[in-house]
Amino acid sequence: MYGLSVHQPTADRVFLNARLSHDTVMTEEGVQNPGADEGLVFHEGSRLTDLKITQNLSIDYPRLKPLHHLKIELMFHVFKIRNTWTMAHWTTLAIGFLAVILAGWDLGINEISNGGDFYSIGIDPSDESSGIRNVSSAAVALSLISLGLWVILLVRLWAIFPLMRSQAISLYVALLAAEISQFWAHGFDAIYPFGGDSFAIAVSVVGLILIAFVGFILQRAVTETRDVHVEERHWHPDPRQVDIAKRDHSLIAWSFALLTFCVVVVIHAWSGAHYVSVRQPGELSGWWILKMVHLVTGLLLVWLIVHILWYPQIMLGGAQIRIESDRARQVGGLRQSTDAVPTQQPSRSGKCPDCGAKTTVQMHPNGEIDATCAIDGCNGNGAPGDKCGVCGTRISSRVICNGCNTSAPVDTHFADEEAW
Repeated sequence: MYGLSVHQPTADRVFLNARLSHDTVMTEEGVQNPGADEGLVFHEGSRLTDLKITQNLSIDYPRLKPLHHLKIELMFHVFKIRNTWTMAHWTTLAIGFLAVILAGWDLGINEISNGGDFYSIGIDPSDESSGIRNVSSAAVALSLISLGLWVILLVRLWAIFPLMRSQAISLYVALLAAEISQFWAHGFDAIYPFGGDSFAIAVSVVGLILIAFVGFILQRAVTETRDVHVEERHWHPDPRQVDIAKRDHSLIAWSFALLTFCVVVVIHAWSGAHYVSVRQPGELSGWWILKMVHLVTGLLLVWLIVHILWYPQIMLGGAQIRIESDRARQVGGLRQSTDAVPTQQPSRSGKCPDCGAKTTVQMHPNGEIDATCAIDGCNGNGAPGDKCGVCGTRISSRVICNGCNTSAPVDTHFADEEAW
């Protein structure tokens, strides 16, 4: 069992187990021991299998073993974050937090807390009585600032995690699907799901399906890319070393974070839509709890987005491999082979212009002619008029046929072929 220590059952201790065998790994300071096997060193520092915590429950209750592995990996993620995150990561996280706060807190404008003008509805800007025309300028400015911060967050995520750019868009799509589906559903049922409106339920179910689909595709792409990475970069003749490499690249905690994202994004969208769907929120006691849930889950969402994009990037970023599923990788390889430059025709030998016998000159696919050196005993060749690379003699521009002894210019040995 991985990572078990039974020295003190009352406390969870974290320590790095330095290996003393021939495959000693990189130390915490990043200095590799001389005997280390480069293919087994985890990127950016220590390996997951070097991290051990005291845990007795998984020994007494084997069914709790997955929870033990999850706990180890979560602590390993904390260790990696503490040692690898730079100011760019924390700045990106702060931008995301600010975007959530500005989107969920009206900062004294009272557009959200007072429910706005619930008699004005519609998004037609040409209609003076529509809701979009009656929103205060301060609320519009705040919304635009929040939207701009979300765009800045996405751009920074692309810059920090270039390997996960398409996955960042996928997470944004899941967030957008949750927001649209929940607001659409609450438009038909203000107390959704307690009103029981069938159309509102259908809209919400469609949003849930899209979120689950995005999560499934993302998890599959990262997992299958991880498998390819382990097979190519961490192969070892000893299968036990391969098992260690697979454990070092475990995605249990990462998959847990992705699953948490899929759940939290629904709670975040529902709490926000449910809060603003009430006509007069000031008349209901305790309604502020939904607002706090919306804000807290929003902050958690930003953290999960950064976390989900960060871990595959740091684990696979040095492998120069794309994050995609096996099927997408096969299709991409087939497309590349289809779009590749067609196979060039092989070089063709010259023919004597008189008797048609093959001569010693050859024309390459690019049109260059290669002739053999005329000096006896020399095996050199080169272009007519150039010096031989072996004996230094200039290669003649005329070729003598071995069959009829006819001397003719090199160009005449490559008559134009018929078109049909």
